[in-house]
Amino acid sequence: MIVLVPIGDIDLAVLESLRQPLAAVYREEVVIGKSLPLPPESLNPEGRQNDAEAILESIPNASRGARSLGIADVDLFVRGLNFVFGLADDAGSRALISLWRLRQEAYGLPRDDLLFRRRALTEAVHELGHAHGLGRCSSASCVMHFSNSLSETDAKGCEFCFDCRRKME
Repeated sequence: MIVLVPIGDIDLAVLESLRQPLAAVYREEVVIGKSLPLPPESLNPEGRQNDAEAILESIPNASRGARSLGIADVDLFVRGLNFVFGLADDAGSRALISLWRLRQEAYGLPRDDLLFRRRALTEAVHELGHAHGLGRCSSASCVMHFSNSLSETDAKGCEFCFDCRRKME
């Protein structure tokens, strides 16, 4: 089972739009869990970004065999990187994505809901892939390929390559 955990103020329609596609990709039930507040200690001193590691730590461990995917709508960073789209824990039960940088309007471009939801799905599949034990993939078209920009996220899409799919099965 995958539990979607809204963190802070999240549009329920976004969570609903992720449920069926994630269930199809992972062949698991996907449910929406209890909402959590943003941890106050996650806000950086400048007040513009939130520490992804602090937010990830605030997500409760899922029940045995389940995975939790936190979904926040704030700009995330980790030490050493000025931003991240998401993060997964080493133990493999929790992951986190941010919707903040996935919207066209964040860059002064016209709103595109279809593109936004595709990006959210790509990042959700990617981070849950890490939570399922997959590492980064060298294939640029695989969802498990590292993305450092939206153009890379858009180019890879939300599908596993043959090798990563085989590892998942």
